[in-house]
Amino acid sequence: MNGIMMTLESAEKNLLGQSFQWKWNIDEKLFYSEQLLKIIFGPENPGSVRFRLLVDLLDANQAKYFKQNIETSISSQNVVISHLVFTIANIRYLVEVTIYSSNLKLVAGSLFFKRLLPSKNQEASILKKLFYKSSRLLFVCDDNNQILLINQMLVEYLGYEEYEVIGQNISDFIHDKNNVFQEYLFNCETNGIWDGELFFYHKDRSYVAFKANILHYSESDKSTLLNIFQLNKLDFSFSDIVEFSQQKPNWYWNNKFDFFDSLAQMRSLQNNQESLVVFVINTYFHSSKNSISPRWLFDQAIPKLKAFRHVVKLGLLNDEQICGAFISSKLVKTIHSDLADIFDILLEESQLQLDHKIKCHIGVSIDGVDAKNNEQLLSNALQALSTSSVGFSYVNEHKVKYFNPKINIINNRKLKLESALKSCLEHDQIYVVYQPIINLKTLKIEKVEALARFNINTTVKHSIQELIDLAEENDWINIIDKKVLLTAISELPTLAEMLGNDNLGLSINRSMINSSKNRFTLDDTVTLINSTGIDPRRITIELTESAVFTDNQTILDDIKHITDNDIVLAIDDFGSGYTSFTDLSVLPLNLIKINKLITDDIVKDKQKRLMVKMFTQFIHSMGGEIVIEGVEGRDVLKALVEMGVNYVQGYIFSKPLSLMEHSNTVSNINAIIDNLQLKLLVSDMKKIPTVIDFLMPKPPLVEPDERIEMFIDMYDTTDVVMVLNSSKCIGHISQHEVNAAISPYVNTNAETKHDRLTLTKRAHQIMVPVEYTCYTDYSVESLIKHFCLYPKSVMVVTGKTGIFLGAITMEQVKGHLFKMLQK
Repeated sequence: MNGIMMTLESAEKNLLGQSFQWKWNIDEKLFYSEQLLKIIFGPENPGSVRFRLLVDLLDANQAKYFKQNIETSISSQNVVISHLVFTIANIRYLVEVTIYSSNLKLVAGSLFFKRLLPSKNQEASILKKLFYKSSRLLFVCDDNNQILLINQMLVEYLGYEEYEVIGQNISDFIHDKNNVFQEYLFNCETNGIWDGELFFYHKDRSYVAFKANILHYSESDKSTLLNIFQLNKLDFSFSDIVEFSQQKPNWYWNNKFDFFDSLAQMRSLQNNQESLVVFVINTYFHSSKNSISPRWLFDQAIPKLKAFRHVVKLGLLNDEQICGAFISSKLVKTIHSDLADIFDILLEESQLQLDHKIKCHIGVSIDGVDAKNNEQLLSNALQALSTSSVGFSYVNEHKVKYFNPKINIINNRKLKLESALKSCLEHDQIYVVYQPIINLKTLKIEKVEALARFNINTTVKHSIQELIDLAEENDWINIIDKKVLLTAISELPTLAEMLGNDNLGLSINRSMINSSKNRFTLDDTVTLINSTGIDPRRITIELTESAVFTDNQTILDDIKHITDNDIVLAIDDFGSGYTSFTDLSVLPLNLIKINKLITDDIVKDKQKRLMVKMFTQFIHSMGGEIVIEGVEGRDVLKALVEMGVNYVQGYIFSKPLSLMEHSNTVSNINAIIDNLQLKLLVSDMKKIPTVIDFLMPKPPLVEPDERIEMFIDMYDTTDVVMVLNSSKCIGHISQHEVNAAISPYVNTNAETKHDRLTLTKRAHQIMVPVEYTCYTDYSVESLIKHFCLYPKSVMVVTGKTGIFLGAITMEQVKGHLFKMLQK
């Protein structure tokens, strides 16, 4: 630029960090900025130059961009801000250009010089270093594919020195068995870029596989034409693939006929509750369909399928087409989940080694749903695959199309709901509602259950439970659990004041899904609760029945940690699993929540009524309490009061409401209590003692084969130990029986080895067999008469099926009668 007087030193001193006002007079074609122009052109500059001289400080593209911004400002009358690179005296600046006033005659704004940029020579040096230091193998070739530049990875990957390849044609180094390289280059020149697989010769004449990206570069005047090769080495060699293509060692079949034989064998392994599922795969790796590399990776993963929970087999229908079969449940949800897990096994580890992921299209047919024989299974799976570009759903990142259109509709619905839920969680659109839990003795709100609700943007009809299930399937449940816990604890003081209970309890649900993505454990929950400073005795953690009664020692340790920290533990939805009474007796449970499905018909269904009553009495005998969920009818509520249930929650009192919606909850619940005359009913129930009131609190339980030495210390806190076999009481052992069975010299200085052996006697050898039993409807009058006749006996209380509910001794009868007399 003629006339520019600047040096680097003056640039840093006078331009950097400075802002200069400017104007452009469109009619005069003059650019005005007196202070800026005198710095650039010298003090003799009058403060204006031709506008073209300013534009010449920009390269052609940036000059065009600057003019477009001026036009935008004139048309919109808005402030326009952009960043441009000005080159002044061979020094490059990043300049913030603001246009804040413009019309067809005059444009005004400011230039703020933000920082110096590398010079063209410095930029070229930096790019050259990046080129040579890249971990990719890079070639730059001319339009005849003569090699012009090569980086340092040449020696590592191919064994050549730079001088051995410069000037050579790159095709001399490419294994092009099918003569398709020129076609790739033609596609690259047409589209500007090509992605795919290329195999290069190593200097030792072996083959090396690369994921290749070829970029076709040309100057606007076509004076310079270059092909730039970017190569990522794949983690398997061409010799591996050649050997694989010849041997196919892991496939279960290599043609259609062997495939049908395998299906016949698999049918013999399935039961009436299972389905046979066939799937056919198209693989896409870079731009290639069903290429050899994905087939090789699938083959290498086949041995891992032996660890899958069901039978899975994989093979080839022909040289290119992969197909598979597996045994699964008859439930579509389980089939889809199994398919996802199978592809995780086949590809997850391999995908980590590849820059470009393998994508699959999968066609699926299900025996008994859309096919009746092996030929139909294969035909339908192939037909589904051929139309997989429309109406598909996803398994992980792979498109899957079932032959049965209803299944695709189900999966598409689920996919839409999953997407909406994911967005909801990402934008923190979760809020908390609270449902009161009523104490049936005091008829007051004892605690509330905190429940998650979602501001979810979807037209798909759904239930809250469906969203929770989806969150568990996708490892998002931890987000929901944490949000509900922290929100509920923060809102509890306000809620306690609104509901008139300063010691209001809070019940939260905790999912036990614990995958590699979701490491939030019960132990973390306890830590989080303790960090809030709330009294832990006010918190109840609800776990599902299947989560509590598990063999997972980590979960069992976490459950113990809950109770050790004075947090109440509750089993939610009890009755949905297969828990035995023995299971209940060995865990430190405080609350059992029974689902409404069990109690809905108790007014009409005598068997259900007896079952709930017996179970309530059993839990009371173990020192626990009962909550009945989903109570809606007044007759059911009255029946539950009569059975001695501790707590109820349900729409009969209140639906789940947000914090501010609870302003009238107390008055509404009191009105319902008065209307149902519950106070009178509860008062009457308190006056009528039953056999359950006389039960020993949590009598120690032992199994028939337990040795004396295992339970002798129990007598420090009890008079009698009960012997149970499969939930039924077969005998009892008092201190007297133990003393009679062991040597008097045990634990004394005179103890001998023989004396010590007396402690190894088993419970069934010394117990007193059960002689007296009764049901829960046994009258108190009859009970008192019994102990008047047999004061040293033990009365065993059972359910109608013989299940042990508790035991009564004379001491319990005397103690309870004394309390009654005091009242």
